[in-house]
Amino acid sequence: MTFRPDTARLAETAQQLMEKYHLPGLALGAVIAGEPAWQEAWGWADIAAKVPLTPGHRQRIASISKTTLGLNIMALADEGHLSLDSRIGDLLPDITFHGPADDLALRHLLTHTGGIGEAPNAGDLGKVFDKLFGESDPDTPLAELYADGITIEVEPGTKWAYANHGYLLLGEIISRLEGVPLPESLQRRVFEPLGMRDTDLNDVPHPDLSRGYSQADTPADRRLLDLLGIQLESDEPEDEHNLPGKYVRTWGNGGAGGVQSTVPDMLTYASALLHGAGGIVRPETFAAMTSPHWQPDQRLNGWGLSFAVARPYGHRRFGHGGAAFGGWNSTLAVFPDLDAALVIHVNLWRNDYDSAIVPPLTQAFLGERDPEPPDVPIDQRIIDTAPGVYELASNTPLTDFRTRFTPGRVLVSAANGGLMIRGQRGPWSEGAPLTAADPAQPDLLLVKNGAATERVVVLFDGAEVSGLRFQALFDLHRNPAAQPWP
Repeated sequence: MTFRPDTARLAETAQQLMEKYHLPGLALGAVIAGEPAWQEAWGWADIAAKVPLTPGHRQRIASISKTTLGLNIMALADEGHLSLDSRIGDLLPDITFHGPADDLALRHLLTHTGGIGEAPNAGDLGKVFDKLFGESDPDTPLAELYADGITIEVEPGTKWAYANHGYLLLGEIISRLEGVPLPESLQRRVFEPLGMRDTDLNDVPHPDLSRGYSQADTPADRRLLDLLGIQLESDEPEDEHNLPGKYVRTWGNGGAGGVQSTVPDMLTYASALLHGAGGIVRPETFAAMTSPHWQPDQRLNGWGLSFAVARPYGHRRFGHGGAAFGGWNSTLAVFPDLDAALVIHVNLWRNDYDSAIVPPLTQAFLGERDPEPPDVPIDQRIIDTAPGVYELASNTPLTDFRTRFTPGRVLVSAANGGLMIRGQRGPWSEGAPLTAADPAQPDLLLVKNGAATERVVVLFDGAEVSGLRFQALFDLHRNPAAQPWP
């Protein structure tokens, strides 16, 4: 039986989100039965100029770009130019690596397990995002941009940490093997064969690009924009909420997130992915790309070769999200078992986009509701031994940057016969209840994160709780000596 989403419910949910979060514009698209089938848009592409947003407006899809690099480099692997085990030091001999880099291989960059962190080196931590969205000449050799080298903070293959700089290295490898700039290779290998006529990696303002926005409705919002260094065209909102963002190109070769596209082109892309990537790579290669290569617990999310993998509401999903400073958030969610896909474009950067905007639209697309937790108690061993402060176990600031940023440490405390979790920052900073997920799996708990319900796996040392493993692929460990923060 063909899966057919309720597009009326999807449109209704979109309009509710537009009003609730004061979104400047929102565009959606759906692939049904393997083919592009529906698209619609609401709001403005440019608030001040009163230009209505359409599905055909360009969007900075940011990190979704990484999936196109993954296809390009795996096509090169299919042709025998390299393999998943190819050493990065051999492919990029003029890049200096510090730390245990001898075994750093292509598979580690594709799966974010190379030991590379949010910044190239510890000295860059004070200006992390200058080397993601920062002015740099795209013609500058990568070895010059990384003149101080790149730190491999942990042994490759032992830890997952999202690494934009790993994809800049992948882009450089592609360019060197192809003998052309990365944008030209992606155009020839991916965009042109799939018929994506309004997609490129030129990473420059375009007449059809929607205007990007940020919001600072509260002092906390403003502090976050300042902390992240998000640049604005004006401190005055163009309506009562949305501040116009400044276009700042992605650093280096754009491999970490420089692609612009449209909803129609992304539906074409999603349809091709549902058909084995349209012949760009071998069928068995694409199957490997969309299968988990890093997934410490099958009940949590995982990572393939450039694709994130998960099973929301029991449906297999692969895809990626994208957040571009200056004002764009995007989602590509492909559901192969349903022969369907959902594309979301919002011309607004929100830190809580993945927990506030994506879950209601995904539920509407799949015809699901956020599940009520089962009315069962948490295992008594957990209630007795879980309370305490949980923190990162090692001093690895580069690969732990995102976790240190949010949630930081968490505090688990007993409350009303159950447990509460409170984070230093982020969605649990005001506290949230932990609930049992399944009486048959006592080590699996649930916690709300905005509109999403996330899974948390309890880790044990003998009979006592020793740590928590979160859906976002990080672990925090209980420190009996640590004191709660104010």
